[in-house]
Amino acid sequence: MTKARSIALMLIAVILGCSCTMNNVEEKQAGKTDNNTVLPLVVPDQLNDDWTRWIIGTWGDFREPGSQETRDGWMKAELGLNGQFLIIRHENQITDEDIESLKDRTKTTDDQAVKFQSQTHKEIEYYTIDQETQEVIGYLFDGLRCIAVGRGKREGNKEVITWKWKCGRREATSIRTTVKVSEDKLLMTDKYLATDGTTMIEGTAEAIRKNN
Repeated sequence: MTKARSIALMLIAVILGCSCTMNNVEEKQAGKTDNNTVLPLVVPDQLNDDWTRWIIGTWGDFREPGSQETRDGWMKAELGLNGQFLIIRHENQITDEDIESLKDRTKTTDDQAVKFQSQTHKEIEYYTIDQETQEVIGYLFDGLRCIAVGRGKREGNKEVITWKWKCGRREATSIRTTVKVSEDKLLMTDKYLATDGTTMIEGTAEAIRKNN
């Protein structure tokens, strides 16, 4: 048996043998106080909700609503990790307007701004459904080594996620609202909040499905 296979089998054994201790609601209702209930392993069904099925695919032609000028970039959504997570990748070029906005609101130096603009901005996001609360939970990582954790909900043709960001020593909160306009069109608004809760930056873009 190879070393890699041995390690894999050990990991599976640990997962299958892991027991969670928590208060069992049914037992509490029956007057029992056993806090060491062993919960069975449950393999969740793959994500198969309407929103996930709709957004899977590649999206492009990002632009401000009403504008004919598109932004160079794309977004791709697909299932991963045995269908338990919706994985979305973003990639786009940094524009002069982005740089000016960044310099207006931060202490970014000219050298750092040039360095930032010389590279393509990339993000990868993982979404799933919290098995206890049924909330949407997301994890975001980008090319500036920023990490964000998001929670929110989907209602009808709208998804609203509140993100808590950590970028080095800087922390921030943002709210992303994604609207399904049609089968082949979406509208995405990102609103970044100041520490007092007021809106600091807000931008909206629409995108068109490029393929399924």
